[in-house]
Amino acid sequence: MSGVFKLEEKDIKECAELYVDVFNKEPWNDKWTTKTAYNRLRDTYISPGFVGIKYVEEDIIKAALFGNCEQWYEGMHFNLREMYVTNELQGKKIGSKMLQELEVRAKDLGVHTIILFTEKDNCTDKFYRRNGFSGLDFMSMMGKEI
Repeated sequence: MSGVFKLEEKDIKECAELYVDVFNKEPWNDKWTTKTAYNRLRDTYISPGFVGIKYVEEDIIKAALFGNCEQWYEGMHFNLREMYVTNELQGKKIGSKMLQELEVRAKDLGVHTIILFTEKDNCTDKFYRRNGFSGLDFMSMMGKEI
């Protein structure tokens, strides 16, 4: 089986393993374990309005997208929480195909805006801009250590 499909609960473990493989390498060099990645993806999976998409080649998940729909006063937004593609397939339009599929599914759910956070001025920022996203000048991402 190959193609883009709906992500199911049984896929989370395999998606977590891929997450670790992708994000613990360049350019991120994170320190994920399969357990912490699984917990993060599972938290998104069980959130209200979850939408997930997987890209499969020969029955192996090679890319995944996790997020959820959320009511806003102007209508529904989609929060794109995670999207990643195995390193050997990056740059081969898989991510763009996943975003196109997300747009179709999200529109069917009444979503009019997709929102995401990514690092500025890196390969992912450029990828999303090539796929029609733009910075939101009226928003600021903030954090506070506690």
